Amino acid sequence: MNEMNNYLFDNNIILKEIKNITPKTRKKIEVYLGVDMKNNYYLIVKLNKKSRFLMKDAKELLEFLSKIENIKDINFKYKKRILLLSGEICSKTKEFLKEWRIL
Repeated sequence: MNEMNNYLFDNNIILKEIKNITPKTRKKIEVYLGVDMKNNYYLIVKLNKKSRFLMKDAKELLEFLSKIENIKDINFKYKKRILLLSGEICSKTKEFLKEWRIL
């Protein structure tokens, strides 16, 4: 949580509210829903992975994002999605997720 707060602070993103909405499907994923001062919604996904983050993982992430958008009735705009990744990422996957901020 401290690492995430440091990243947000360094990028001038100040959130007035952060909710943890971690899914029950995966153990190594943490999902946060944040609201900034202008009432813009941010989706923050923290993923602890020892192996490389591949295209199949990215597709699962996008499916999960669509489920959240349908349940919460929120559309996350460009650059309002943040992926905090502890492992390496495949170059094709990085290009596929170009609208995400990846740390």
